[in-house]
Amino acid sequence: MADDEVHLAGNVGGAVRVGDTVHRATGSWTPAVHALLGYLADRVPHIPRVLGYDDRGREVLSYLPGHVLDEDRELLSAGQLQAMVRWTRAFHDVVTGFAHPGPWRYCPFPEPTLIGHNDIAPYNVCFAGDDVTGVFDWDMAGPTTRLLELAFIAWNGVPLWRDTGAESAAERLRIIAASYGGPDAGQILHAVPQRIRTMLDWIPAAAAAGDAGMAHLMTVGEPGRSAASLAGLLDRLPAIARELAGADLTRGG
Repeated sequence: MADDEVHLAGNVGGAVRVGDTVHRATGSWTPAVHALLGYLADRVPHIPRVLGYDDRGREVLSYLPGHVLDEDRELLSAGQLQAMVRWTRAFHDVVTGFAHPGPWRYCPFPEPTLIGHNDIAPYNVCFAGDDVTGVFDWDMAGPTTRLLELAFIAWNGVPLWRDTGAESAAERLRIIAASYGGPDAGQILHAVPQRIRTMLDWIPAAAAAGDAGMAHLMTVGEPGRSAASLAGLLDRLPAIARELAGADLTRGG
């Protein structure tokens, strides 16, 4: 690593900051991702600009400043969660006009309706207070649906991967649903298990196929770590669903 390079946090690995730029390893998916970012560049705020390639063949992107939460010690504020989901809605509304045959990096989802980011989470978003200032790490972009994108946001933004209590989880699911404007909180909750199972099945398959980033994920405990978290969610899910249903009945009454 050169003296002016600073490693950036992340489990997939390979990103370094050089001044106001980020340099990352490329893959077969890079042309599709660059096409997506180029389409979004003047249509959606707070995304990296593609600046080309360095002399080592790495892609060069603009650096997005702001605070990135430590998800093990910090929780998105209600305002940050709202802002992240509202950004997602704006992105989804714009990206419906974009199409690209790929190849894309991420696992295929049935009946996709748009090209999503597929990894919108506190570790890939930077903030100034409650305001989004950047959404980065677009390597997982690819065909998905609005509901599956929201399910992954819920997994990381509620977060549903750990126990925060059924009442708190239900309230934050309602924040996600209201900030996006549909689907409802219950639909988002019940979409999470399949969204996460699909990801967990894909990680070892991608690693075996030669994806170095997914191989690195496996060295830090995936998919086993998230599989344990998913098992915990399945135990808690009925209680969260009851909280959502109870609140709906109260409002309806």
